[in-house]
Amino acid sequence: MPSPYVRLGWPEARMLCSIRSTAVVFLVASVLVINFPWAPRKSIERSLANKPKGTVKTLEGDNGDIIDCVDIYKQSAFDHPLLKNHTLQTAPSSPKYEAQGNNFILDSLFDISWRKNGGCPEGSVPIVRSVFSDRPIIRKNVSFDNQANGHQYAVIFFKYGQASMQGGRAIISQWDPYLALPGDFSLSQIWITAGQSGTINLQTIEAGWQKFPQRTGFNGPTFFVYWTADGYHTGGCYDLTCPGWVLTSSQYSPGMRLRPSTYGGQQIELDMDIERDRRTGNWWLYLWGTPIGYWPPSLFKGGPLAYGADTLLWGGEIFDTSGSNGFHTLTQMGSGHFSGEGYKRASYVRNIIYTDPNGHAHFISEDKLDGHAPAPNCYNYWFQKGISGPVYFFHGGPGCK
Repeated sequence: MPSPYVRLGWPEARMLCSIRSTAVVFLVASVLVINFPWAPRKSIERSLANKPKGTVKTLEGDNGDIIDCVDIYKQSAFDHPLLKNHTLQTAPSSPKYEAQGNNFILDSLFDISWRKNGGCPEGSVPIVRSVFSDRPIIRKNVSFDNQANGHQYAVIFFKYGQASMQGGRAIISQWDPYLALPGDFSLSQIWITAGQSGTINLQTIEAGWQKFPQRTGFNGPTFFVYWTADGYHTGGCYDLTCPGWVLTSSQYSPGMRLRPSTYGGQQIELDMDIERDRRTGNWWLYLWGTPIGYWPPSLFKGGPLAYGADTLLWGGEIFDTSGSNGFHTLTQMGSGHFSGEGYKRASYVRNIIYTDPNGHAHFISEDKLDGHAPAPNCYNYWFQKGISGPVYFFHGGPGCK
């Protein structure tokens, strides 16, 4: 996934000691309190975005997150010029799962304290109030196979040959990796792509977990979605920070906090399935079988991803702001441990599946997958065949000293 970013400089603590002017000290301290990602909730509230239009109810979680329940027909997605005449699809045409998801599992993944006094009313969707609204929308600016500008990867990919795949799925373990600098991020995700990587013709649909306090205002992992129709140039964004992605769930939303796995203990997993609706062309996102929302095909302006994907990717990415391009940073990927440590200790992806042009799902064997980890001494990957046959893809690492 997903990178790019507008970053603010951060004065080092030792500089404050040398500042003698009371007025200057007060000013600098105020800036740090308002902008620093680990600031207390009351400070972060000062930079919360305004209540979105169409809000019918506002809720607050125990963690301080503000959730606005927005009329589903008035959500910002429909402000996109390509969606002016879009007809809302409230559910997939042909549900992929007989039982519509497992909300018990989902409730165990997310912080749902905002629902303690009742959730969003019928006909509305929960939208996490944005923080740091004074900053420009954060976009990616490199492709996943380019280590320029601080990005490093440990990913696998499956190429189909033509843009006709109708979906992809995987179960990814959730972690809370250490970040060396406030502007860094670490994530694990699935990419659905079409077009040539590294060019303006690349189009992507992406989802997963990410720890990126400078973007979210929270020092922990959150669920995210992303998309680009022009190789990360001008269009597309994270979550609901720009019009495009359509939210349909009344209980779950991008930007919500996730529980991490425990090293050597309980593994918390995010089951993500992205499937193209054969009637409408919308790319639906399912979490543990529950449809959450979709990417309308019109976002891709008649490009290849409006009809199908040619490449699927799974794995991890870090963004390093130190200037070393990810080769000399202690920002962790995944659990922060190398792939060779295996289950319960290393981050993993399992149930790696693609959907063919006829809508049939297939497990992908190890020999059909290629890997990419340009800094293996920092972050690497390893395959292991599961007991039932499908492979586990372990990935991650502690970074490099």
